[in-house]
This record gives sequence, C-alpha cells and structure tokens, in this order.
Amino acid sequence: MKKKLPIFVLFILITSIIAANSLASLPAERQTLVLPSLTTFKETQKTATSPVENDWTLHEIKIKKNDSLSIALYQANLSNSVAFKIQKLENSHLLTTLQVGDVLYIWTEQNKLKRILYKKNRTTHHELTEKNGEFSIQTIEIPVQTRIVTAYGKIKHSFYLSGQQAGLSAKTIMNLADIFAWQIDFIRQLRPGDPFKLIYERKYINGNYIGDGRILAAQITTSNGETHDAFLLTDSNGNDVGYFNSEKRNLRKAFLRNPVDYVRITSHFNPKRFHPILKKWKAHKGVDYGGPTGTPIRATGDGKIIRRGWGNAYGNVIYIQHAGKYTTVYAHMSKFGKYKKGDWVKQGQVIGYIGSTGRSTGPHLHYEFRKNGRHIDPLKVKFPDAGPVPKKYRQQFAHFSGLMSTQLDRLSSDIQLAKNFE
Repeated sequence: MKKKLPIFVLFILITSIIAANSLASLPAERQTLVLPSLTTFKETQKTATSPVENDWTLHEIKIKKNDSLSIALYQANLSNSVAFKIQKLENSHLLTTLQVGDVLYIWTEQNKLKRILYKKNRTTHHELTEKNGEFSIQTIEIPVQTRIVTAYGKIKHSFYLSGQQAGLSAKTIMNLADIFAWQIDFIRQLRPGDPFKLIYERKYINGNYIGDGRILAAQITTSNGETHDAFLLTDSNGNDVGYFNSEKRNLRKAFLRNPVDYVRITSHFNPKRFHPILKKWKAHKGVDYGGPTGTPIRATGDGKIIRRGWGNAYGNVIYIQHAGKYTTVYAHMSKFGKYKKGDWVKQGQVIGYIGSTGRSTGPHLHYEFRKNGRHIDPLKVKFPDAGPVPKKYRQQFAHFSGLMSTQLDRLSSDIQLAKNFE
C-alpha cells in the first residue's frame, strides 16, 4: 500500500528545507521551484528484481482479448501443467488478473519456466521465480521519489490556460479548481492579473517525472481583492482529511451541488410541471440530469444508504440519509455501484450509473434533496458547511498552515524582488 507523508512529517522536512534554502532569486513572473527532494517508499518486499541468466530465452507476450495466463504460457512453448501449477499458488491472482494490452515477460530455459515479470503499472510489478522446481510470486514495489515544488502565476486568459502557462499539469489545475469550487466562481470572479500560487507534490521514478501528487497548500486572490487560501490536513497515517483555510474552516460544503459531472439539466425543480408521460400537471420535486447511460452518479454528501432497490416509477433508486435531517434520492439508475443498503458512503463516491429504469423517457438521473422530509430545490438550497478542523488536529494544523503561508508569501515577494532587479 502506498505510504503518504503525514502533515507532521512534512512540517519537519519543510522546516529543514526553509532553514537550508533561500528562495531569493527567481527569474520570471511565474516559476516552479524544486525544493530538496523528499523520497517516500511503499511498504514492500525487496525492490530488486531477480537476476536473469544469459542462456535463458525471453518471450515478450502482449495480452489480447480473451487471452489468459495459460495462453501466454502456451505462446512461450510451455505446457498446461505449468499454468495449473501456478494457479495453485495462494497469490496466483497477481498473475492471472490480466488486462488487454498488458505485457508478460517470460523467461525459459530448455522449455522450462524460470521467471515471469508482469509490470502492472509504473510502481507495482509482480514477479514469479523458480527454485528447485517450485514457483513463488512476489510483489516488487518501485521506489517513488516525491519532490515538493511551488508554482506561481497570474490570470491572463482562462484559469486553465493560465495554469498551464505556470507549468501546472491538467490534473493539478483541475484539483486546484475543485479545492476552491465553493469559494470562487472561476468564470465570473477571476480577472487578468489575479495571482495564484501553490505548493504541491511531483512524483519521479529514477529521476523521470511520472505525474503530480497532492496539493499541500494554495492561495488565490480574486478581482474583488479577496484572498482565498487552502491547506491540506492529513491524519497520523498520511490519509487526507480535507482542505481547510487559515481560519480552520472546511473548504467543502456538506453537499455537492450536482451528483453528476459534465451533463445537462433537462428538467428543473418545479412545483407545477406538465408531466411528459402522465400528460398532466404535476409537481416535479427534483432536478433531472440527462446523460449517456452508464455515466457515474456520486453521493452528494456523507451518509448512510437507507434504501437501495426498485422504486416503481423511480426505477432503480437509492436513498441516502445525511446527518439526521437531510435525505437525498437518486432515481432511474441503469445499475448500482458496490455499496449496499446500510453502508456508509462519503461525498463524491460513485453509488450508481445513469439509466432509464422506471417511468422515464430516456437516460437521466432524477435527483431529490429533502430537509426534514420536505422537498427543496437542490440548485438553490444553501448548503451547510462541512465540519471545521477536528479539535485533535488543531495544533498540528496551526503549525503547518503557518509554515505554508510563510512559503507562499515568500514566493510572491521573492518574485517581485527578482523583477525589481531586471
């Protein structure tokens, strides 16, 4: 399992970074600064692969549709008995759950299996080795280096393009927008010249960049002069708790505004709507989102699934109870997600998929928001805030957010200093 850096570890490491480094000369308006690297390792067995003998024959087998480990071994001139022997191993699933496009590297010696290497992804490899005629499978975790970097930029065009010009990846730009989604209207509030800055993680394997990690801290100043900040809080195991501002307030609301992404609203909340199937005036007590069958539906808030099943006109439907007085309803699903009745779900987790079951004219989600049993327009309701920084983390958060604020302030002032000397 991947091991993340808890906030208190980051605090110690970044404190040493500040003591050892000066950020006093930046050559441009926006700059990504690579601080001394912090390397984290997964909890693994040996990271070294087994040696390969010179007289072994390598077979590189690419998995195609309907292929299996047995077929791959057959293509390497090995008998079915070898596949049967592997499948008897307790952890054989590490080599048998293959996807189309995967590659198996199979080494043989005189038509006898010596080794298999399956690179599941960039950071996890599975390896079978042979010793005295017996097979064993181990997982090799590739060390990932995490570098903490900073970025600074100003709005010139759209937020997305401005983020790209500041050297940010699409993933990090979208994550930054998600963090401030409830505080900033990125279309209306941002104007040319508005600054944004952040501290985030970049991941490397053997010095090669493989993608961005978490945003640790960020700050955006909007055209009306308001400055919004965000700091990541994690627990002692490195699991993310959420983003909070310098006043210890949670940046997310208790509910998402929409349960689906990138779809259109086909029918609004309306106390008097002409029903397209019943052909009569009837209150429409929710919002309909039209979209392709199979589009993921997300729980809009933390809660417990109190009903999951067939709901007659609602088709496949899920009811979620939130914090006592709030209930949300998701109807007409094509199929359910993995969560069952009685399960607790978190905001944003996929609970089902858009469909057209029940009384429906086409694929869509009918979504309802209820407070104390009364239907409310989910597009207009003022959602309650999610909880603030938990009491047990407040001292830790105060130290970390203070440190990050200093770094963010130093970044912009150092850039201004550099410009003054140009």
